[in-house]
Amino acid sequence: MHASSRRRRLHVAGATGIALGVVLALPCLMATSAEARAPAIRFNNPDDVPACVTAASLNAFLADHNARRGYRLDPRFRDIARWYRIHGERHRVRWDYAFFQMLLETNFLSYRRGTGKWGDVDPRQNNFAGLGTTGGGVPGDSYPDVSTGVLAQIQHLVVYSGERLDNPVGHRTRLKQDVILSSVSRISRRRPVTFADLARRWAADRHYGRSIERLASVFRSEHCRPGVRYAARAPLTGTAAPPLPPEPSRAQRRQAIAQRPSDCRVQVASYGPGRTLLIENVRGNTMHLTALEVIPGFEQSLAQSFIATYAPSGRTLASFPSSRAAIAEAEAICRRVTKRS
Repeated sequence: MHASSRRRRLHVAGATGIALGVVLALPCLMATSAEARAPAIRFNNPDDVPACVTAASLNAFLADHNARRGYRLDPRFRDIARWYRIHGERHRVRWDYAFFQMLLETNFLSYRRGTGKWGDVDPRQNNFAGLGTTGGGVPGDSYPDVSTGVLAQIQHLVVYSGERLDNPVGHRTRLKQDVILSSVSRISRRRPVTFADLARRWAADRHYGRSIERLASVFRSEHCRPGVRYAARAPLTGTAAPPLPPEPSRAQRRQAIAQRPSDCRVQVASYGPGRTLLIENVRGNTMHLTALEVIPGFEQSLAQSFIATYAPSGRTLASFPSSRAAIAEAEAICRRVTKRS
């Protein structure tokens, strides 16, 4: 994710390891011209996506790459590009580049680092862009199915383009929407926000946008022949995307505002010295934020234990190098909560 100066890293553990894995698996990546200007996140015309790009060709690119490396692609992901097109076209997002971003973030859906070890995100989470992962074993957001996971990434990109969403499906998007919009406001006022602009925003890596463009270049070299006139993409048939939620009525907006936490409390807990996780739990109209010190290497298991015992329905928001940094973020969140109440 991820979005602001307060986000130490939106998903550095995933992005760094996965980018390394991509370079190792595709030595030609570094030699591929990646200096082509990255496109805007949003398109004005669906034909802005080249005709050689189809859901079938993207799925083939994914499957072929995994086959060459000896990785078995989870059957749930065999038609994932279809969801990128469905949700991307509905939200006017360059769904081909969102797909390439997913390949970078998940190491072609292997969810492994360049070393071959598993990353922070479990494939069963259907989290395709490191949303909510902040390093140190924090797994980030989870979604009920592939379609919803893709939609969460697409909507997160919509917010990065400078547009506010009333009811995004992703927890991270709802939590950080104001911060993201502020971080891109100077760009979006002057010109369309591009995938290159995600560097040091979505991820801390300053070459993040270039890495996405390299993957796009490799795809084009394999599936887009120069001089070939490709037929227009056929309309999608079969499985339809779930309908977008209707615009809430004024009464629904008032009810949603009334249900928001109006009080916020910060506390500190510790399992031992190490990194500090920020745990959120809402009970009634009060948001409880806990700066939880954990032993390095046991972040995920200790967070799950704390949530199960002390914060049912809670979740880990972020990981910080010190309790002071976690408390500062918690206090900033509380100020926003109490201000809007």
